[in-house]
Formats: sequence, C-alpha cells, structure tokens
Amino acid sequence: MKKTVLIPLKDWALEQGLSYSGALKQIQEGRLNARRLGRYWYVVKEVEAPGGEGVVLTLFTHAGGAGKTSLARDLGYEMASRGKRVLLVDVDPQANLSAWLGVVEAPVEETLLGLLEGKGRLRPREVLPGVSLIPAHVELARAELVLIREPYKMFALRKALEAFRQEYDLVLVDSLPSLGSLAGVAGMAGDGLLVPVEASPKGLQALPTVLAVSQDYAEGLASLGMWGGGAFVRALIPNGLEGTVRDREVLAQLEGLGGRIPLAPPLVRRPAVYREAQVQRLPVQAVGGEEVRREMRALGDFLEGILEQVKAELHKEVA
Repeated sequence: MKKTVLIPLKDWALEQGLSYSGALKQIQEGRLNARRLGRYWYVVKEVEAPGGEGVVLTLFTHAGGAGKTSLARDLGYEMASRGKRVLLVDVDPQANLSAWLGVVEAPVEETLLGLLEGKGRLRPREVLPGVSLIPAHVELARAELVLIREPYKMFALRKALEAFRQEYDLVLVDSLPSLGSLAGVAGMAGDGLLVPVEASPKGLQALPTVLAVSQDYAEGLASLGMWGGGAFVRALIPNGLEGTVRDREVLAQLEGLGGRIPLAPPLVRRPAVYREAQVQRLPVQAVGGEEVRREMRALGDFLEGILEQVKAELHKEVA
C-alpha cells in the first residue's frame, strides 16, 4: 500500500544539497512533483507502507470556542504530512470543518445524517494530500430527532468507522459543542477523546463536566463489551494562550490533575492567522510563520505518542 508524504520544499532542498531557488526551478520546469498550500511549497512523495489498524479519536467538549474544529483540520494535516492516511469526520451541523476545507453544501446522503436515516453511506473525499473528509450538512441537526426515535443508532458512527480502520491510520471526529445525543454519537465513535481546553476560567469550568461525561461514555461502552481500554480522555490540549498570568494559572491547574491525563503542548492564541486560514481554506501551518509550524510539530509529536499507546491497548485487547 502506498501513502503520500509531504516534505517542506526547504527541507527537501537541504537534503538534496540544493538551494531553495534551485528546487523551486525544478518545480517550475515540471521536474519535481510538488504542491503549494498557502505560502509554502511541499514535495509530494509516494512511499510504500503496510496497512494497519487505524486509531479513531474524537475532539470533544461542550464549551464553544475551545478550538475543536481548527485542531481537527490542523492536526489532520500535520499527521498526513508525516505520511499517515488521515480521515476527518465532521459531526457538527454548523459544518465549519467542511467549509474550512472547501466543501460546501455536501449531499446529505454522504454525511452522518444519511447514515442515520438509512438513506446513504459515509463517502470520504480527499481535501488535502493524504487527508480525506466525511462532510457535514446543516440538516445534520435532524439527527437529534432520529436518535430520540431510534436510540440504538447511537453507535452507528462507531460501527461505520470500523470499516475505515484499515484504510486510514488516523480518524479524527470533530464533535459539536454539546452534550446531546449527536455529541454522544461522536464521543463514542472510537478509541477515546482529545479535549481542547480554552485557557480561561470558562474552559476550566467546563472540564469537570467533560470528564464526567467521558466516564459515562466509557462505562456505557464497557457494559456492551465495546470498550476495554483505560482512561477514555486521551489528552487535554490547552488552547488560546496569551502569555498572561491567567495562562500560567490554567496550566498549573491542568497539571494539577496529577498526571492522570496527558497534557499536550499548549497552543498560542493567534486570531489573525486562524482567520486567514479559514479564508484561504487551508491548515494554519500553510499560512502562519515558523512559530506556528513549530507549535503544530510539537503537538504532532505528542499525538504520535498517544497513537502508539492506543495501538498497544488495541493489540492487547485482540490478544
């Protein structure tokens, strides 16, 4: 099986002993397979990779403004640039993830609603090199009514995504900011939760509820023989830091959880950069500077460790 690896042109040129301008000339002459995303060029390289069991994680919190959607987009892109096959699943009727990746007014039949209503199936579409998307639609709000009538469909997404584990190394589900039934479908779709936490009192106030709900999800799945892992919250991701005393207090309180939940490298608040990413329908790494890309690389390194831990648990369950 082949996978696509994206190599920043600057790094590729350095490896080849070329100047950046020399590498750029190869692109212009059609001698180098490369793709431009925002301000940056990337060399596109196909490599052989064995198939494996993918990991499914949900970005989850009921607090708005925590950065779930931008994290789904940017983490998905970061992991794809490392050669992983990534699938993003938009489960928010606002469909921001879909819109930010250039998919507007997707057919309802190709969304989660089509699956729940029995009128379609999930149809991934490639939106970036190595990144595919199952889009959302504003009509997805009807899913709450479907789930009231047919609550057994709470696990429909979990079942459907099992079919994608061999095709993708990582599936990231973007949940809506809610604790309703549709959020439950997203929350119980896979191998645990990644919880963004806004660096503010509001973000901290929301966290106990998220942890309690995650425990309910884990116990519910375990009672049905669908979960045998450890902590269902895989990581907390501090977001929106501004370099203030408040930030340090938030981080201290998160660290005070006693190491029970891994704490990801924090992300700095950059409104202008994130707005530009939305306008250009690109990951933040493609429009931001080196600090942004360094930040996302650190978060990607952290996620690599989480994925290894989840895979070890999955293999243990199989054994």
